[in-house]
Amino acid sequence: MKPIERIPIVEQVMNNLNELIREEPIPPGGKMPTERDVCEMFGVGRSTVREAYRMMQALGTLEVRRGKGVYFTGFTGENRQEAVVSWFKEHAQTLSDYMEVRSAIETMSIRLAIARAGKKDLEALEEIHRSFVQLGAGSKRQAAMAFYDQEFHHKITSITGNELLIKIEKIISECLIDYRAQTFTIEGNISRAIDSHRRILDTFYSRDAEKGVLLMTEHMENSLIDMQKIIKNTDGGES
Repeated sequence: MKPIERIPIVEQVMNNLNELIREEPIPPGGKMPTERDVCEMFGVGRSTVREAYRMMQALGTLEVRRGKGVYFTGFTGENRQEAVVSWFKEHAQTLSDYMEVRSAIETMSIRLAIARAGKKDLEALEEIHRSFVQLGAGSKRQAAMAFYDQEFHHKITSITGNELLIKIEKIISECLIDYRAQTFTIEGNISRAIDSHRRILDTFYSRDAEKGVLLMTEHMENSLIDMQKIIKNTDGGES
């Protein structure tokens, strides 16, 4: 297996775990190594392993059984869309609650960030966005897309310098790890996210805080609308 070298490190851990499953091999229903064992195998921290396991669980590769451990369920294929829809249905209300709070925090963050951003901050945001774009529409690397999406929003909040905002955004973001993994499996969501991030980033150069708030609000609302469309379409409702 390849050593862990560059970000997004969570994606690399996931790739190494997939290789481990094939090489052992670990059959469907087989137990995965503990978080501690994975840390020792790949030389990474516990939080990284935990996030990789959560991402793989969200993608339907693993199942976490409380008090028993983590188990391999199988590599997803043709039934992936059905699994995603089922996940969104199950978590719809919780996601809606999180997104309401997230919208309030992120609109406040962008207003402050636009006023406080320096040259290095803009360069960092551009680099994150460039990495996001390079993966591109149609990417099958959901973990990497989720990583750069998360980093883009992290960076905006960090620019504010407001420690409380940063802590709250981090808590919300951790709760949305599974959501990010799921949403980038839906056709069209990646290209829409790329476009939204670009337009949001442009407001930093124009120093237009009001437009930044408007675009961030739209970005949050569109995420909820996309989720609602997925559920309604599969229930026979109108989009």
